Amino acid sequence: MRATRSGAWGAALAAGLVAAPAVAGGRTITADPFPKKPSLDGVLREWSGSMTSFGEVLSGAPREGDPRAAAYVGYDERAVYVGAKIVDARLTRTAAAGEADDRITLHLAFPKVSGGYQGYSVDIFPGDPGKLAGVVKLGGAPIAGAKVVEAPEKGGYTVEAEIPWAAFREAATTRVGLRAALRYTDVDAGGVTAVVATASGKAVAELPPLLLEAEAGLDATLLRDKGLAWPPRLEVYGNVAGDAAVERVAQLGGYLTITGHRFRGGKQFYFAELGVPEPESVRRLELVDFDGDGRGEIVIVKRLGTATAYREALVALRLGDGDVPAPLFAHELSIVTPEGRVVNELRFPSQGKLRAIEIAQGEASGFEPDAYAEPKPGDMPSALLPWESVGSRTWRWDGKAMAKVSETPHEPRATGRPKRRPPAEEGPPPPPPPRPPTADELLDRVYALYRKERGVGESRPRFDFVTDVAGGSETERVLVHQRDIVVFGKGFRAGTSYAFITVGVADPRDVLDATARDLTGDGKAEILVRGVLHAKSSKELGEKVVDRHALFVYRVAEDGVRRVFAAETSRAFEGQRILGAVAWQRAGGGKVRIELRPGRALGWTERTYPFPIDTAPAGGLEPLLVPWGGVERRVYAWDGAAFTAQ
Repeated sequence: MRATRSGAWGAALAAGLVAAPAVAGGRTITADPFPKKPSLDGVLREWSGSMTSFGEVLSGAPREGDPRAAAYVGYDERAVYVGAKIVDARLTRTAAAGEADDRITLHLAFPKVSGGYQGYSVDIFPGDPGKLAGVVKLGGAPIAGAKVVEAPEKGGYTVEAEIPWAAFREAATTRVGLRAALRYTDVDAGGVTAVVATASGKAVAELPPLLLEAEAGLDATLLRDKGLAWPPRLEVYGNVAGDAAVERVAQLGGYLTITGHRFRGGKQFYFAELGVPEPESVRRLELVDFDGDGRGEIVIVKRLGTATAYREALVALRLGDGDVPAPLFAHELSIVTPEGRVVNELRFPSQGKLRAIEIAQGEASGFEPDAYAEPKPGDMPSALLPWESVGSRTWRWDGKAMAKVSETPHEPRATGRPKRRPPAEEGPPPPPPPRPPTADELLDRVYALYRKERGVGESRPRFDFVTDVAGGSETERVLVHQRDIVVFGKGFRAGTSYAFITVGVADPRDVLDATARDLTGDGKAEILVRGVLHAKSSKELGEKVVDRHALFVYRVAEDGVRRVFAAETSRAFEGQRILGAVAWQRAGGGKVRIELRPGRALGWTERTYPFPIDTAPAGGLEPLLVPWGGVERRVYAWDGAAFTAQ
């Protein structure tokens, strides 16, 4: 019978399969995919590629190359096949087909979603032509539908065996991440004389990989090219795409990979750079079903920085069009420097059929609010700080995205002895936590007027807080209603009208966060909004969606709300990202400067970054700073009308 390779990586092996690389305990076996059901005749001349030799002597002492063995492994949708060449001067075979007989043993292990492996040992007993038929057994019993055909050859024989996948319970859903070894047991009149095998390991977890087509392609085009090797540093198994078939999500070096026997037809694989300085920077990899569709989303916790100063962040990915992971959610989890540490707790509580994301206060020491000047990330919520009034936040899938559904209170506290920085480096204290409006501040009639004139019906605002943004000393109510920022209050326009401005995003869910702080030193808070803009890439990049995260700053006056600053703070495209940073500088007179810093690259390098580097505002946004752009920072100061570059 004939085995051939196909798939996106086939050109790399067009000249024939290379010998399987040696790994700890034995050799990796690369399985040949069969495009159609093969016939069995016991002859190996139609097999392609290189055989895997039984190079490990487990017992006995083969004399003058007797016994000696090598084999192929192949498969199709219905069965797994073994084609072997045995050098053995004497075939021992009885009707019992048991321990007293020569046999080939296939040790096969399937990964379990819950962890560990389920192992099987299949014994292949070649027939004695004209006397006894060949038989294939599992656990001492013949396997239904299995076949074995042998053919004599000088010095021994060749054999082909067919073993239905149905013999292995796990194979119904799992045909990825397999491990395997082949063994030949030579029995003569005095008992077992020698055992040779492709691997020396005995425990199923010690067996070398058995690579089906997609994993063989990954091995040929990524691992060998990058000097990587099996097994993965981290791996999880579960359904992340398509039907109930299990996929393998794995970290190989600095890459995230996805393979599966039905993922992309079982012929292709996915890989992308994780954007970490070293493989150990990936602290956590797991699958969690956030949207209740029975398929897991990919959860990664990354550490970026040095051993003594680093940030950790949660990134959740959801497979989209083309089985390409797309960003679903991101949140900073920890901030560690020589001066202090903040480490939030991460939980995934069950909420009905869904799993939610909960970020909660955790360990904290060293930092103090009056000296804290660490920059906040530009494209995700920052870690909860111990002097904030929020104890935890929870997000849940709302049908389109992960939406914030609840917060718990927290008693603000300091973490240790104050450590002041020089004034030039000191950032402003965080704004007081927004509070809900009182009954007097609700101004129901003005709010009802807004609802009627803007046609928002009975929908609820996404953000709702009270602070002093305009007029006299009274506070105003600030809402983000759909895409509108709405302002009204007892002292604003005599309490009879409202002002609003529409944030320039495509969907209300693209408004990610809203808060307020005084940046201009006049005692009135500016409104700060984080949002995401969706743009199309160029024709050369396939006109696909580019996500551009932005910071918007709005100022309120009697004549209305106007935007006084906007900057792109991060960019994401096909699972790769630039993560920018925003810092705040004291400028005297209560004013605050806005500082943009180059971001971290997750997946891109200077060579692979597909976009031009902007040096001037584009689309109304100050340009995104990239690590290789040659600009260490840009600072913007209030000039009386807007925040302008210094």
